[in-house]
Amino acid sequence: MNSVLEITVPVFGIGLLGYLATRLGLFSAQAGEGLARFVFDFAIPALLLRTFANADLPEDMPLDLIGSYYLPIAVFYLLGMLVAKEFYARPLSGQVITGFSFSYGNAVLLGLPLVLLTLGDEGSLPYFILLSIHALSLFTVTTVLLEYSRHRDTSPLKLIGKVFLNLLKNPILLGIVGGIALNWLGLPLTGALDTTASYLQNAVAACSLFALGASMTKYRIAGQLKQSLTVVLAKNIAFPVCVYLTCTQVFVLSAHWTFIAVLMAAQPTGVNAYIFAERYQTAQALATTTVFLSTAFSLLTIPVLLYLYQSGVFFG
Repeated sequence: MNSVLEITVPVFGIGLLGYLATRLGLFSAQAGEGLARFVFDFAIPALLLRTFANADLPEDMPLDLIGSYYLPIAVFYLLGMLVAKEFYARPLSGQVITGFSFSYGNAVLLGLPLVLLTLGDEGSLPYFILLSIHALSLFTVTTVLLEYSRHRDTSPLKLIGKVFLNLLKNPILLGIVGGIALNWLGLPLTGALDTTASYLQNAVAACSLFALGASMTKYRIAGQLKQSLTVVLAKNIAFPVCVYLTCTQVFVLSAHWTFIAVLMAAQPTGVNAYIFAERYQTAQALATTTVFLSTAFSLLTIPVLLYLYQSGVFFG
């Protein structure tokens, strides 16, 4: 239990510090946005570039790991859309936000520091592999569906092309692709370049958690409580359980890989649910309530998951 506290207290403590500092006016919301941009645009891309460039990558893509995580994601995304349509009479745009919230977790600002502190750089490689597909897949599908809900007369190929161009500008994706390219070319980062990337990498955990805490001041219970609680139960509990079952009963992964997939699945609904809702002016109350409640509930569920892993229960 002490080792669980050694991980969770610093992680949630730094997030709480960012939240309180912003709420009390000691740290401005604009500064928090700037810090988050630094994390997304520079620190995390440097971490991923260095990790993939210097890692001993598997010769073949670990399709069993990817399938164990992304088959449940597809199921829960569609399930979320169906629940929003049948039980809450949401239009297509609201269905998409619900499906996204059912399946997309805060894998960067919260999940990444957690896995680094728990497993270290080398042990976290399977997490980085899952992360390399996370935003690419879910952002693409969500953007296409939301654009379609707004402009139903637009060609699907045109929408996909627009999304693809936006993804090419994503710093995290560029860091992953750049690192893999260097690895395949046999050009690992060394010397001053490696040191520079290392300095940026060391900023990831503290800066991302502080930025997450600062950003949480924007989220609150703003209505749609019943539907938000449905999303929280699906995202924080049902989705990780489903991933665990696919890891152990369908693909039979190692305990280490199973834990990484389940830890990523257990991350609360990501703040991008609210960003999408604001951008497309749909289901904003649902998104802000869901992000707040899901993050708060993860204060209970994530420590339990870490304890189960370290005690060997379910992951032995």
